[in-house]
Formats: sequence, C-alpha cells, structure tokens
Amino acid sequence: MVKNVNVMIYKRFLSLLILMCVTAALIAQVQMPNSGFENWPGEAISCPKGWHSFSDASGPFSKTMSNKGAPGNLPALERVPGHTGNYAVVIRCNKVLGVSANGAITNGRLNMGSMSASSLKNHSYTDRANGYGFKFTGRPDSLSFWAKFETKDAVTASVKCHLHTDCNFRDPADLGQTSNIASAILYFKNTGNGKWRNYKQAFRAYDKVYTATASFSPTPTVNTWTRTPSYLLINFSTNRYIMSGSKGDALYIDDVRLIYNKNLSSIQLDGVDYFAYQKGTNTYLCIMDESANAPLPIVTAVAESPRAVVSVRQATPENPVAEIKVYHDDVFAGEAEPERYSIRFVPCTIPQSMAIGK
Repeated sequence: MVKNVNVMIYKRFLSLLILMCVTAALIAQVQMPNSGFENWPGEAISCPKGWHSFSDASGPFSKTMSNKGAPGNLPALERVPGHTGNYAVVIRCNKVLGVSANGAITNGRLNMGSMSASSLKNHSYTDRANGYGFKFTGRPDSLSFWAKFETKDAVTASVKCHLHTDCNFRDPADLGQTSNIASAILYFKNTGNGKWRNYKQAFRAYDKVYTATASFSPTPTVNTWTRTPSYLLINFSTNRYIMSGSKGDALYIDDVRLIYNKNLSSIQLDGVDYFAYQKGTNTYLCIMDESANAPLPIVTAVAESPRAVVSVRQATPENPVAEIKVYHDDVFAGEAEPERYSIRFVPCTIPQSMAIGK
C-alpha cells in the first residue's frame, strides 16, 4: 500500500513538473503595460503609452472627435493626479453637434463608423496590423482597478476586458463568439461620493456561442474556463451605452491590475476534508495520536481557481511537515511567488481518560 502511494505521489509530481515547464514556456506577460498610467510621453491630453482614444481612432467619423474634445467641452482625455503614483487618466463625455460622445480609452483602437447609436460600426477592437493590440497569454481570475465617476445623471460607466484568440476582435460585435475566451465586464454607477474606489470583476467564459447586437450584449457566466488567449482587449467608457451620456460625465481611472487567485478551497488528509482549514490561514498544527501507530496522512489540496496548479510535498517521519504550494500564471512568468501552506504533524499520547467512551 505504501509503495502504491509513493508511486502515485511520484507520478503526480512528474505530471506537475511537466505542466509547469510547458506553462512557463507559454506565459510571456501577465500584467498590462503602463496599467498605472505613469508613462505619459506627450502632453496632458495625449494618450498614456500603450493606451488609445479618439486621437488614434479609425473610421469615417474619426475626425469629428479628438482627445482635445469638442469646442465648449473639457478635454475628452486628460492626465490628472493619480490614486497612487504621479498620474491617472480621466475620460469625459463630450457633446458634438448635439450628440453625446462617450469618453473612452482602450489598449486597442476605437472605430467611429456611424452616427447611429445602434450601429455596430462604432466599436473598439484589436487592430493587429497597425499595432493597436496587446499580445497576452495569461489566464487571470479577475480584473481590479481604482476609479472615480462623476456624473449628474443616473448613468452607468463600464469596463470590459476581453481575452481573445489571434484575431481583430471587436467589442461588442464579437462578444460570445468562439474567439472570445473569457471576459470581465462591469457596469457601475457614481457610488464613490467623489472618492477613489476599488472595483473588481471576475473573468468568465460564455456557456454557448452568442451573437451580439446593438441592443443585446451576452453575459459570461462560466468560471471553469482554461483556454489560453493570444490577446487582451480592455475598454473603459464613461457610459454603458453609445451616445447615452451627458456633457461632463467624467471617469477617473488608475492602478489597473490582473489578479491571479492562489487561494485554496480545501485541504484533505487521506481524502477527508481537513476540518481546521479556513481561508486566510496558511500554517496549521495537527495533533496525531501517537499510540495509534498510524502512518502520517497523505495531504491533498484543491485550489479555488481552475487555472491554478497545486503541488504538495508530503510529510515524513524525519520531517513531519507537509508543504503545499499553489502556482498560477504570474508565478510561471516569474512575476510572483507561489502561495505557501504548511501542516505540521505533532505526535502526542492521548491519556486513557480522554479517550472516547471513558
């Protein structure tokens, strides 16, 4: 029995080692460049490095709007003091020829293809041929950012972050298509009372293939996705719906991060859930009945994220500490450390008087 257990542990270790090597070779970058908006090579109304807005837009109506904003409006995009560091970015809704132009910023490219709010020709997209895209092979669990949203009306701002295949992905036209591996989509109102607030949203996949329209945006609901993307496209907008904002709606954004969850959901001892495990605690002491002469239990563990990998070094009589490590794509990319847990098994003779039934 002990021999079979040792063989099983060795096979698991070998499989884990192969998986880690393959994954490490695939993962190139796990965070978006200039996600804190500190690198700002131009003037205050230029775009921060790696980000784009109206001044870089494509489409027949791209010349009707720029970062500078329309006459009589504040800049549509501007450098401002940051939540942390020196800088953040603010995007503003402008009125152009009586029509609302939502403030927007993306790491892809905006396309202004129609004056109709119902047209899918107005979109953001990954433009690979012209360098408006972010190659990305990470599989994050959630998106985190800090924001302030100022508006006089009951409107809703939005952030949509898409992991997609090697294509010129369009938002919203390609939402729910096979090219859309997973998305973090959040709509939020002015609830911060003029103060910075942290927002988080999970990446989820779609339960089937959908066809998005101007009036229908599918909602991703599946947490158990594992496919590796080729690109990441993220868009912030002052208003959820095209041409729905009011002049002066302003969304301040800073400290955009991708979160890789390395928490455990459970620990098992010989296949039985360890009753003492609780989230947030990484070190445990397990008292063993010395008089029972039982071998040390085999430790297994399950990660919260289906994209994380768990490694266990079993306890031995010489070193009665089981060590658990949880790896994720940020660890494989060399940008983070694995989350560590330990269980120390302590032999103890239980007095006869304390035995059950005595």
